[in-house]
Amino acid sequence: MRKGTVLSLKNFKLADFISKNNILVLLVLFFLAGITAGTFAEAKISFLSEYAVTYIERFTGERIDASFISVALDSFMSAGITLLLIFAAGTSMLGVVLVPLIAAVRGLLYGSVSALLYSEYSVRGIAFNAVLIIPSAIIFIISMLLAARESVRFSIVIAKMSLPGTPAVNLSFDFKNYCGRYLFILLIAMASALTDAVLSCSFMTSLALQ
Repeated sequence: MRKGTVLSLKNFKLADFISKNNILVLLVLFFLAGITAGTFAEAKISFLSEYAVTYIERFTGERIDASFISVALDSFMSAGITLLLIFAAGTSMLGVVLVPLIAAVRGLLYGSVSALLYSEYSVRGIAFNAVLIIPSAIIFIISMLLAARESVRFSIVIAKMSLPGTPAVNLSFDFKNYCGRYLFILLIAMASALTDAVLSCSFMTSLALQ
């Protein structure tokens, strides 16, 4: 009886978490679906293969012999572009559709790069990915998913306002909160960029693929 109660309690907590974070859970699923698709499709779709090769070449070229500040700024600007796209999408009722697609595409690209590293460079590629890409990518993914959640929420508010018979609402307060949350998310993205810079300046030369 006690065992059944414990299991029921665990299931209840999981269901409660999913219920409270349904948007975030959905976005995570879209992102993971993208990673899975990119991993298996990289060798079959020329666009993904070309992107992965170009990404690795650019990633390496921008970091070998580059200064800490240069790597951090480049990494932060790259993250900022994605976050800006998600932010902009959230200011439209189309964001409900566009934001999950952005998360899925980002996952698709991550998956394709990892697949190429593992298939073409074997153990060296695994080390390159594990040390130079994944740590900062994990921090950025957290910021991206949090940003995506805020954008979907704000987009839903806008979409509801467009329904017939819905009274006009001043969104200035909601928009201020929206921007404020993004400022916090940018701090996470900055932490990702700093992590990228530390690891790149420390290990890029020893782990270079060429």
